[in-house]
Amino acid sequence: MITPLHHSDYTLKNRAFSCRMRNRYYEEVYYAFRAVMPLDSKGNIDGSAMNAEWFKNLAQEIKRLDRVLMTCLEYSQAAVFYGKADIATLYSKDKRWGILQEEIFLVHFLQELLSTTRYIIARLETDHMLQRWSGSMQDMKAKPMSSGFVSSIQEKLTAMSEATIDEFKDLFKHIIDRFQIGNQLFGTVQELQNFY
Repeated sequence: MITPLHHSDYTLKNRAFSCRMRNRYYEEVYYAFRAVMPLDSKGNIDGSAMNAEWFKNLAQEIKRLDRVLMTCLEYSQAAVFYGKADIATLYSKDKRWGILQEEIFLVHFLQELLSTTRYIIARLETDHMLQRWSGSMQDMKAKPMSSGFVSSIQEKLTAMSEATIDEFKDLFKHIIDRFQIGNQLFGTVQELQNFY
């Protein structure tokens, strides 16, 4: 005979599932981020390989990171906030099902990372549009009537594209520093939660 579960039992089972899925997808987020970065033979990030060729292939990898990151964020939010209004307890009071402060910080970390990823995607799309525009301007330069502004604008677009690569290098260095904090939070969450 199957006995019906109390409402709080369902909520706790949903939390356990959301936590397991969050943990799984957090690891995928980290691996997807590592796939975006060029690595040397020792597995360290190779800054010299962050060049125009890397920049050209970045759009596809960063979109994959965005999809995995969004899924991880949804599970993280569900693990912390979903159905908790009536039974939410802190970890200090309930060692098995309580919510850790680190879990809440992890949600904010993932939100920030998603925001940064979407900024990069928007910049890549803008850069792609500017490159197409630059190509059409090249055609204008070939016509005998064009003079003056076209060459100046095209030089600025080329300089802007080169500056974007350098800006992305700095941005990715900051993301790496953020991931060190995120990985420590994630490690703490995994150590303290015991319902895998």
